[in-house]
Amino acid sequence: MRHMLALILSAALALPAAAGPGSEPAPPVVVAEVARLEWGVFCALQAMDRAPAPGTASGWIHVPKGEVSFHWPDRQVVPAALGLAFGVKVTGAKGWETAVGEVRVYRPGRTTPESWASDISSLGATLAFFRFDTESELVPGTWVIEGWDRDRRLYRVEFEVVPGAAVPEITNACGATS
Repeated sequence: MRHMLALILSAALALPAAAGPGSEPAPPVVVAEVARLEWGVFCALQAMDRAPAPGTASGWIHVPKGEVSFHWPDRQVVPAALGLAFGVKVTGAKGWETAVGEVRVYRPGRTTPESWASDISSLGATLAFFRFDTESELVPGTWVIEGWDRDRRLYRVEFEVVPGAAVPEITNACGATS
């Protein structure tokens, strides 16, 4: 089903997103070279390693020590709560991989994305996510995660971040606070 969705939506790849704060997120968009795109929300309270990422506000990104599963798969509405994360898992079509891959995260109210190097291949899923670590990151509105191969966008997923109290069943499920 997602593969069929990817083919149908790939024609819309060049169209700008119309979603704004408080609206429903637009459906994810992917190109044919992406065999599988998953998205969702997960509890991310576990310890993680760090990798340098000079194109981010913090200068680094989280690197999970183990496999990450989305506790709420296919979900694009995210409560703003410390310890929660949202993101995507991407697998390339058989025999395909990015040449120069990059993840871009657009925060509400910012025109310049945070970015870091990340490749996509057919050998396994690549995870890209944002974890709420500080109160200053709990910004409601439309957040966007995109994957790029040089100057070509491969996927785009919008997430609508809402106050933690709006989705207490997720906010409280991980022991997160906001």
